[in-house]
Amino acid sequence: SQNSLDMIEMSGFICGYISSVFYLGSRFPQLYKNFQRRSTEGTSYLLFALAMMGNCTYGLSLVLKMPATKSFQALYFVHHLPWLIGSFGVLFLDVFVSFSW
Repeated sequence: SQNSLDMIEMSGFICGYISSVFYLGSRFPQLYKNFQRRSTEGTSYLLFALAMMGNCTYGLSLVLKMPATKSFQALYFVHHLPWLIGSFGVLFLDVFVSFSW
């Protein structure tokens, strides 16, 4: 039924936003540690470089898959917002981790 489909879709959105919060939150301990030490010593740059490339390509795949029709673009954007926030938000934070101090 339509009601159960709406519940499943809403559950997917909730999981997506929770995932984004955890994913974004995963970078703050490293940023805090770098800030406290005033150094990036001990940071695995390969890990952050690969994560940055993965987040960049994932986010771009969502953007490049956007429908051509204007009326569907807004709906597509809203449906994929948690994953766009997760990928591009973490990419933004990874730039700070990689290039701080």
